[in-house]
Amino acid sequence: MKNELVKAIRDEGYADSKTIANKLEVPHKVLYNTITKIISKQVSGQGHEHAIVFSQKFKKVTFKNKMGREYPMYLINEPAFIKLVMHLSGYAKAEIVQNMFIEAFFTMRNQLILEKTNAANPEWLGRKDQLLLGRKEETDVIKSFVEYATKQGSTKAHYYSKHITNATYKALGLLVQKKPKLRDTMDMYEISELLLMERYAKNKIEYYMELGRNYKDIYECVKEDLLSYGNSIKLLVS
Repeated sequence: MKNELVKAIRDEGYADSKTIANKLEVPHKVLYNTITKIISKQVSGQGHEHAIVFSQKFKKVTFKNKMGREYPMYLINEPAFIKLVMHLSGYAKAEIVQNMFIEAFFTMRNQLILEKTNAANPEWLGRKDQLLLGRKEETDVIKSFVEYATKQGSTKAHYYSKHITNATYKALGLLVQKKPKLRDTMDMYEISELLLMERYAKNKIEYYMELGRNYKDIYECVKEDLLSYGNSIKLLVS
């Protein structure tokens, strides 16, 4: 799972106008013009598109399309999005998109708070060190598996490190993003679960390689095993 709607930039959540337009199913230019009008009303004679009104932030940046051409778009923080919401009522999917992004901003805000709280907790930091050691053991085995797959003819074996990691997170229903990092926002219980899952993945990969099975079969089996193990952990908790 990924929070694809809101990204963290300098410890604050931002959505971009391109993603919002896509979710609204309208041309980006239409939404971009709407935002530009909102900003122009707030500027009050400053002639400056980067104005900040109270805590609202509309930051003009660029993106590249599939052809590599560059176009302008806006990065929008949570207060600015709330301001924008008042101008979205005319769109068919406005209510769905509003709820979607409000939830994404809420999630990101909580994760940024957790990141700071955890970083100040000595007990949590000690537990995280254990997680890092467990992760190293798993990645060492995954490296061996990449070599194993390459010898069997795989030309994209290096992707298995990412795929197996994502399968581990998916099995636990954890949210993945670049910033803040997943492992910096987990609570003590989630760290314990991830330790178990990564150890389980490591053991399963080693077991299947010892049997000499085909690398594709090993990967599919490990994915299924992780989902099954993840479900069993959830049943124990519920």
